[in-house]
Amino acid sequence: MKKTRQKHTRPGWHEADSAPAWTPEALGLAPAQYAAALHYLFDRPVPEQRGQEWFWSIDEAEFHATPLEWTRIQTVLFANAGLDLAPYNDEQVGMGLNYLMSNCISDVPYAAIDESVPLADAMRMMQAFPRLWQDCIGPRLAHVRTAIGQGTGPLNFVCHMWFDVWPTFFRARHQPEWRDAHWHVLSALLDVPCRAVQIAALHGIGHDGEDLQRDETIDRRIDAFIRSLQGQDEELAHYARAAQAGMVL
Repeated sequence: MKKTRQKHTRPGWHEADSAPAWTPEALGLAPAQYAAALHYLFDRPVPEQRGQEWFWSIDEAEFHATPLEWTRIQTVLFANAGLDLAPYNDEQVGMGLNYLMSNCISDVPYAAIDESVPLADAMRMMQAFPRLWQDCIGPRLAHVRTAIGQGTGPLNFVCHMWFDVWPTFFRARHQPEWRDAHWHVLSALLDVPCRAVQIAALHGIGHDGEDLQRDETIDRRIDAFIRSLQGQDEELAHYARAAQAGMVL
């Protein structure tokens, strides 16, 4: 897939859709295709110990969708993850999200930056993205309290590594619309009342902060986040300082 075309006008972060309707029909998807995508991604057996996830099987059939369809599938999924992923356990959710996150597993991370995808559709996907964390990942991992980077299981892996592994922003980092959208996502995640999600946001800021091109804004945001901890989590405060300096692993 190729990089997104440069645009002469900027739709902006909120202009993509001020009051979005997050349904397949509203986004031009057939409901049956969205349902099939959910089934493909998440209705999977959890491998036994030392077993491989479903997507590593050479016999696994590929789910066929265009880059635009995959972008819209992700938009609907992110926006409705709390409800639509409720039937699946944490391991199934983690495996399915890994398929969307990791370009070593699939080409889906390149869908939103494909030249065939209008920038407005990509920005709408990014607008929906925080809800995946607010309504699904956060509630599922709210009970987790481990040393940073020490969580186990597919969902913990996806949560901690998304902005380290996900190639989408790196490929689009030269576009101001993508920088705006990515920063709004990371900033929103710092407000999610789940330590694991806050760590994920800091991890992303640590890796992508230089490319976001808003050092003063990031410094103010992290300073405010550290103050909000009220001295109750020194490990997290230290990690926030490391993210501020671009020194995270």
